[in-house]
Amino acid sequence: MTFSIEILILGLLRGLAYAVLAAGLVLVYRSTKVINFAHGQLGAFGAAILGKLVVDLQWNFFVALAFVLVIGGAVGAALEVLIVRRLIRSSQLVLLVGTIGAAQLLLVFQLLIPNDQGTGFGVRFPSPLPWTATVGTLVLDSSHFMVVFCVPIVLLGLWYLLTQTRIGLLLRASADNADAAELAGVSTTQISTLVWALAGVLSTLTIVLINPLQGVFVGVPSIALGPAMLLRAVAAAQFGRLQSVPLTLVGGLFVGVLEAFTLVNRGSGATDAAIFVLLVVLVLLRARGSSTDVQTWSLAPKARAVPEYLREVAWFRNLGSIVGGTGLVVAVLLPIVFSTSSQTFLFSRVVLFAMVGLSVTVLTGWAGQLSLGQFAFVGLGSMTTAALVAKGVPFLSAVGYSAVAGAFAAVLIGFPALRVSGLYLALTTLGFAVFARGWLLQLDVFLDGDTVATVPRSTVLGFDLTSSRTYYYFCLVFLVAAILMVRRLRSTGSARSIIATRENEQAAASKGIVPTAQKLQAFAFSGALAATAGSLFAGLRVTFSPADFEATASIDVVAMTVIGGLGTVAGAVLGALYVVGIPALFNDNPEVALFSSGVGLLLLLLYLPGGLMQLVYFARDAIVRKLDAAFTGDRQSSVDAAGITTLARPELAFAGTDDVPLRVEKLDVTFGGLQAVKEMDLVVQSGEIVGLIGSNGAGKSTLMNAVSGYVRPSGGRIVLYGDDVTSYPTHARSAYGVGRVFQDARLFPELTVREVLMVAMEAVDPSHLVPSALALPSSIISERAKRSAVDDHLSYLGLGRYADTPVSDLSTGTRRIVELAGLLAQGARFLLLDEPTAGVAQREAEAFGPLIKSIQADLGATVLIIEHDLPLILSMSDRVYCMSAGVGIAAGLPDEVRNDPGVIAAYLGTDERAINRSDSGHANGATPRRRAAGRREPLQAAPAGGSK
Repeated sequence: MTFSIEILILGLLRGLAYAVLAAGLVLVYRSTKVINFAHGQLGAFGAAILGKLVVDLQWNFFVALAFVLVIGGAVGAALEVLIVRRLIRSSQLVLLVGTIGAAQLLLVFQLLIPNDQGTGFGVRFPSPLPWTATVGTLVLDSSHFMVVFCVPIVLLGLWYLLTQTRIGLLLRASADNADAAELAGVSTTQISTLVWALAGVLSTLTIVLINPLQGVFVGVPSIALGPAMLLRAVAAAQFGRLQSVPLTLVGGLFVGVLEAFTLVNRGSGATDAAIFVLLVVLVLLRARGSSTDVQTWSLAPKARAVPEYLREVAWFRNLGSIVGGTGLVVAVLLPIVFSTSSQTFLFSRVVLFAMVGLSVTVLTGWAGQLSLGQFAFVGLGSMTTAALVAKGVPFLSAVGYSAVAGAFAAVLIGFPALRVSGLYLALTTLGFAVFARGWLLQLDVFLDGDTVATVPRSTVLGFDLTSSRTYYYFCLVFLVAAILMVRRLRSTGSARSIIATRENEQAAASKGIVPTAQKLQAFAFSGALAATAGSLFAGLRVTFSPADFEATASIDVVAMTVIGGLGTVAGAVLGALYVVGIPALFNDNPEVALFSSGVGLLLLLLYLPGGLMQLVYFARDAIVRKLDAAFTGDRQSSVDAAGITTLARPELAFAGTDDVPLRVEKLDVTFGGLQAVKEMDLVVQSGEIVGLIGSNGAGKSTLMNAVSGYVRPSGGRIVLYGDDVTSYPTHARSAYGVGRVFQDARLFPELTVREVLMVAMEAVDPSHLVPSALALPSSIISERAKRSAVDDHLSYLGLGRYADTPVSDLSTGTRRIVELAGLLAQGARFLLLDEPTAGVAQREAEAFGPLIKSIQADLGATVLIIEHDLPLILSMSDRVYCMSAGVGIAAGLPDEVRNDPGVIAAYLGTDERAINRSDSGHANGATPRRRAAGRREPLQAAPAGGSK
């Protein structure tokens, strides 16, 4: 290992160029809170035009540079106006996927630039200065001097623009607080367009400077197109937390020196490995908690809820199986009709890409973990299979071992997901894709000193796989098995728990679900599925190398799955047919491939986020409407018609050593320097309803969050049923029968009402991944029991007609009832209710008190409730605590607290008429309204899609 002045100079020069590229990323991130994956491609497009102008058309270099910088700025502004502005209200990850589509579209435009095969093609990228200098053994030429002259000027100009000009002031104000800037008269949309234009200029200049350093040829796609260059820029930007341009400069210099050092001493593969390790360390140390994206990551297509009576129509109930069976018949007949080797090879490729798409469906569509490194697991499966077959392991056994290796590697890569999420996790997985292609898959353990791997086809289970047609059927069997497993998994508690964790991690934990376990299970399952596809790829290709598993393929797989319909089984197959199949009709033309994936991705994100499956669901919904209009039978849901008036109380064994549900002793909670709760004492006796009141900011929700386990106290103790649980995580407290209702009533928007209640039952009867995926008897019996119990709960609360309606389509009042129904399904014995009537109309809120008391009686439960509706909480509580500024100021019977002078002064004010209103407006002790059959009405909830 050597380090010299030549390495240092070369590294600093490259680092300066990376710093400029990273500065553009920082500007865009501060403006839109997204990492622009089209950033390098944007510059490469302008650089390709410059090469054409200078080499083919003999333009002056600096005139051409000025021209392409204008083009770069215009293209950047166009991206903001046409794509970013339309997706800005979406999740950051949706916007990131949009920039991936933009990058592919820009690459298409670059490939369409005509090349003069005489002068332009194969000529080194131009650099204008005729100077050379020697430092030791390093010869500095024009490309180095251009970096030395241009980059400092650009960085100083950028610093001056951001800190010394009115435009810079507006840029910083818009980035720090867009709403406040708008109120001050700043057009944040114009500022965003300006930022993207400036980023386009910086990107174009950077690629013009880097191309000569990298030895790029005119007419050949630039190295700047690849994820490796993007990762170098992102690593530099992470030094400044994607916020500080000066620290980004430092990061660029460090990355450049690290690259030069590893390149000289260990080669390009070691460079990719070093950048990956650096990026992971920076993400874990500097990115934790800095993401502002709290939206759920979902592009799942939505279908209209099907009434229960229509599900009794046999052909409609089995419509999915009929369509799937028809597709399978077509797949079986394809190699008979189109029988050439090249055609069957294509069919096999589509099948295996569909398998990889299924792995993305589980990990990204269900778990919400955006992986941009999925094809690295395909490569790992291929290389592992090759290594095992070379040592004499039978092919089928090698496939199984490779699946285990893929699951293990995916769990290792998934561990950062426990600390970071969203954009940062996407970056680490993309880094893994670059690392795997450049270093991991080239290890001797896989290649044994060779440069290529070989997996000769043989006879497996009596079938001759040397035949292309037979091997296609072999792959098709694996795809059908994978589809059945994923489809089965989606109907079980394992998939519901994974989706619930993505949709609302806090609410999922309150049901006894362990979020960490769900994320890692999703990684493991998807990694095993992708590695299995990789093993079959090895047999399909026979001879291959690590270069066949480019990081860009991982991005293409995500685009493919989004196009098909992210989160659906059929979407993975449709995406593979579209993205892999269509280019094959044009002899795998790269422009067609990029156009179909890039343009298809953008169009669907902008106009049909559910992908091609959304079109399928539109057709299905049309059939539902036709049947609904023509159906003449009894339209009453069979679930709703059950009419049960009593509910079997679950006999559950809960943790705890005594009968006192809760003791809070001298509890302190601090956030930074702010003390939200101070030396709070609170006791809840068995069977009580204890109210917790106070003005906004009094610390009530913070106290309840500490009791639930969402907030770690800085002092004091929390004791549940005699056990000190102060350090216990939320999911562990569910073992004490703790059930939680939240202020926002968000629940799990993508799940149906029935599925929400089945998620609640995970606290009683947890599901397990392997039995669920393999449809083992234990899983089948458990699911039937859960469904039967949930149907009883739906009928008991009059929610049957909403059973198959997604929670996102329900009114606030109905969601509140569903949330309370979840407590029944969970069998909770200690209920923590945080403003259960928030967002509910007054007429509906009046019925909540009797309903809560009824549910308490059904469960034999204890209740701690926060509620701003003072008459409601005083009428239903046995005792009341009042808080102010984090401190308990009163406790006792409702009348005592209501008349306490401190409560009047701190919470109610001095107008005693406000207090006296608690004597009217509620019918204390009234029973909930019931239907004729004895079932509860869901509080006159608004129809699906309402907004009460």
